[in-house]
Amino acid sequence: MKKKEKEKNQEQLTNKIMKLHQRITELEKSGTNKKLQEEYVKFKQDEEFLRGSEEQFRILVEMSIDAIFLETTEGRILECNAAGAKMFGYTKEEMIGLTIADLVPEEFAKKLPRVITEKETTHGIFMSRTSKKKDGTLFPTEIASKLVNIRGKPRLIAYIRDITGRKKNEKLQGVLYNISEAANSNISLDQLYPLIHQELNNIIDATNFFIALIDIEKDEISFPYHRDEKDNDFPVCRLSRIKNLTAYVIRSGQSLQVNQKQIKEMADEGGIKLGHVGIVTANTHWLGVPLKIKNKITGAMVVQGYTNPHLFSKKDIQLMEFVSSQVATAIQRKQMEEEMEKLAHFDSLTGAYNRGYGLGLLSRELKFARRRKTPFLLAYIDIDGFKNINDIFGHGEGDQVLKKVVKLLKSTLRDIDIICRMGGDEFLLIFPESTLNDAPLMRKRLDKNLKRLNQTLNKPYKIGFSVGVSSYNPNNPQSIDELISIADENMYKEKKKRASNRRVI
Repeated sequence: MKKKEKEKNQEQLTNKIMKLHQRITELEKSGTNKKLQEEYVKFKQDEEFLRGSEEQFRILVEMSIDAIFLETTEGRILECNAAGAKMFGYTKEEMIGLTIADLVPEEFAKKLPRVITEKETTHGIFMSRTSKKKDGTLFPTEIASKLVNIRGKPRLIAYIRDITGRKKNEKLQGVLYNISEAANSNISLDQLYPLIHQELNNIIDATNFFIALIDIEKDEISFPYHRDEKDNDFPVCRLSRIKNLTAYVIRSGQSLQVNQKQIKEMADEGGIKLGHVGIVTANTHWLGVPLKIKNKITGAMVVQGYTNPHLFSKKDIQLMEFVSSQVATAIQRKQMEEEMEKLAHFDSLTGAYNRGYGLGLLSRELKFARRRKTPFLLAYIDIDGFKNINDIFGHGEGDQVLKKVVKLLKSTLRDIDIICRMGGDEFLLIFPESTLNDAPLMRKRLDKNLKRLNQTLNKPYKIGFSVGVSSYNPNNPQSIDELISIADENMYKEKKKRASNRRVI
């Protein structure tokens, strides 16, 4: 507001001085000396005030952090302040004589002759444009321009503000918002990782990027997501033993930005081992920040380049740290979500589907088979002598048996087959698009793998199970209860036959 008032006062005083000069000329011609003297004294007083006003105005212009230009109506620069010269990378002397077309795209320059003839220039015009530095660098600016009358000549005063910081902040806020939105959507964790990568690439060079997560109980660093131009070897590592850059960031809880020389220095000092570090080139530049949630380290987020040793700046460290807190939170809102889903769908002990979800899958399979008129096979399994194992060796040992059985089933069955723990030591297996003719082959594979398992157990008991099967025939459809009942009955028939040969201890 003060600038506008100063500009208004200056313009008014300039017009007043011009009128005084005209009045003095008229009085001299009329020979009215006394009146002329009075008018002349008043004129000198106004002139002194104007000079003081101009000096104050120049001080304000030089103190401004925005670029301020005085231009001809054709856009040629007559004066500029220090901030303007610095903003565009010129000296003040170099700026004089340049046209606005040298500093902003031609689009803006071409509009000038038209703009200054319009009435809107009396009130000023405002626009956002991309400006250009002396070295050719483009950057976003806001430009305000107004037509004024200075010493009887029309002039343009332009104010230009560099809004690079604001634009970066807007991008950053957009990135954080999108990551948060994704974390709260119904996408999986595996789908969230590439989205984080995509968003981060909008504000920093994330061509080479990976996320590392730690499991303190397992003493592991894993890399659930990684994209790298030169390196695709990201194995799970022991946190207590590995001495690479990622582990250094996680252990220290501090961000790290290093090039090839600094990496070698860290190795010489014993902070890392070169043999544990991935591919390093002469122009490597590595930047990693810890993932934290309430000061608890959960992993690290890393970007790196192989061709520019100055790829990242100190500002990039701050940016990565700012984003990392949102990323850590997003990965945790999603891990918890998947854990809750896992609890709802899976048996927490064995990892097989639980009874409720398994029966839901069976119902879906039945509808699918009815619609397409295809068969499927059911198998009901009960572990032989499981109660004795619990009673003699304890329930902890029994739990281990259940886990081993499910692991055996998963390694034996097809990917499309379904394993459901019905409760206790009973399991239901669903074999889509299979018939009773496939049952012997399935049983043969199970027995073979079970025999191999018992050979490696080195326990005073043998794991065995009884199996009963039933088959859905589209030509003679049955209900779920009927199919389960048949499989259960056949399982107990086999259990009775095996009872005399079963050996638990």
